[in-house]
Amino acid sequence: MELNSIYNEDCFDTMGRMADEGMKVDLVLTSPPYNTARSNCDFVNDTSKGRYTVRYVDFNDMKSDKEYTEWTLRLFRNFDTVLRDNGVVLYNMSYGKNTHESFWNLISDIQRQTPFTVADHIVWKKRNAVPNTASPNKLTRICEDIFVFVRKDEYDTFTTNKKVVSYSKRTNQRNYENICNFVSAANNDGSCRIHKATYSTELCQWLLGVYAPEGSVVYDPFIGTGTTAVACLRMGKGLKYIGSEIYGDYVNFAKQRLSSL
Repeated sequence: MELNSIYNEDCFDTMGRMADEGMKVDLVLTSPPYNTARSNCDFVNDTSKGRYTVRYVDFNDMKSDKEYTEWTLRLFRNFDTVLRDNGVVLYNMSYGKNTHESFWNLISDIQRQTPFTVADHIVWKKRNAVPNTASPNKLTRICEDIFVFVRKDEYDTFTTNKKVVSYSKRTNQRNYENICNFVSAANNDGSCRIHKATYSTELCQWLLGVYAPEGSVVYDPFIGTGTTAVACLRMGKGLKYIGSEIYGDYVNFAKQRLSSL
């Protein structure tokens, strides 16, 4: 397998080959399918008529809670095989009207049934939000969650880029810079001809700035139109990327996007 490559395949196939070849990554940064589609009409995709992909072309985003949980647990168990010691999984998730309870149960299931636990919870405030006008009691949601997962036995040793700013005169204890668990970043990189809303490069760069040491290899199992890869290249610092994406049109678009950087 090659670095700085996007593979047009299921992420489980990519991670299987990575494991077979002994390839490890320093960081997983991704926004997986949220499993919040309400009906088959969410899967409309006809770019010839100017329509956008609302959901996912080659992925069932209407799994049962049990199916989605089993799929996610399988995902994290595979992360364990390809993530270096003291690596981090940055997992952007959100919930829908019918998945608010299963969303929180899933976080617990990951912690109970995989080697990973939540080390931090980051709140991403978007620049704008669509008003939730259909609800008489739910607030307009302008924030999403990013969970920082690490292996349970690496909770005290996982890697960040926090800098030492001073030492205690009495104990010589290190004091580190304050990096708050709140980030304000663009909702996305805007619409393109095949995707209604690409992921946010601004958000990815902030996360990489905190969690990706120089020379890191970053893996995105749902890289879509290549935003995580774009962020790696724009960050510099010798960051490399590997991506998986099952939809061929997204892969082609991502490669064109990256070739222009």
